[in-house]
Amino acid sequence: MSERTIRIPLSDEIDASAAEDLNTLKKDLATMGVRLTIPDALPGGALVFEYDDEAHKRNAGRKRKTIPADSELSEMTQAQMDEWLLDAPIAEIQKTLDVGRATAYRRVREARSRVVYAVVSLADIDDNQEGGKDA
Repeated sequence: MSERTIRIPLSDEIDASAAEDLNTLKKDLATMGVRLTIPDALPGGALVFEYDDEAHKRNAGRKRKTIPADSELSEMTQAQMDEWLLDAPIAEIQKTLDVGRATAYRRVREARSRVVYAVVSLADIDDNQEGGKDA
């Protein structure tokens, strides 16, 4: 948990009517998960706001499985891993990474999106082939 605490000092000139407004604020903030501590003596006191900034995060989904340290894959760079994912059959990827079929296809799709392909003009290829025939 990551609790956060904010202290705001109050003025010495605060009057009793502000106490009602602070109690309303306390009630409204409580519905949002923020605890407000109001001092007994308002003048010269401090408002203390406390909240958990992790409280409203989803943290949804299972975390990725780690690659075992004794596996060949653990020593691969990201580029080598992408190349392996693009070349290996899905069944092998599933077995090696210990993931389901959909996850294996997702890993291949992610690898495909990271790979940079060179774009070569067909005219350049034809020029190179013709140049090779004349020589």
